[in-house]
Amino acid sequence: MNEKLKPLAQAIRAALDEIPPALKQDEVARQTIICLLSQALKQMGLIPVPSWKPPRSTRERLDLVGVKPGTHPPEISIAFAVDALVDLPKVKAMDWVDCPDKVFVTFSERLDKIKPTTFFLGPAHTHLNLYE
Repeated sequence: MNEKLKPLAQAIRAALDEIPPALKQDEVARQTIICLLSQALKQMGLIPVPSWKPPRSTRERLDLVGVKPGTHPPEISIAFAVDALVDLPKVKAMDWVDCPDKVFVTFSERLDKIKPTTFFLGPAHTHLNLYE
């Protein structure tokens, strides 16, 4: 895992642990992670844009992108995809976007399930597994 992302992963894990077990679902975890990443982007001075889809793209929406303020056309600095496992359509959607940092966040506690899906990730992607 990227060393710069370890503190962020720890904070996200702590927030996920606060969710009562009776309310834990994959989509609840996914949306919680997106909210926390959005807050982190604001702290970095970026504008968080959730559920963004590139123009003229037939690909999936990206869960979150961070845009540099005051840039015209908008300059995307970072893109996030969040899912329990690495999802090929989301990886392809990330490849469609021109930005320096592309981060795929996985949150399944089943490492044996995540490992085979990382095959889809290329050198341009950073994988942040919250339970690694």
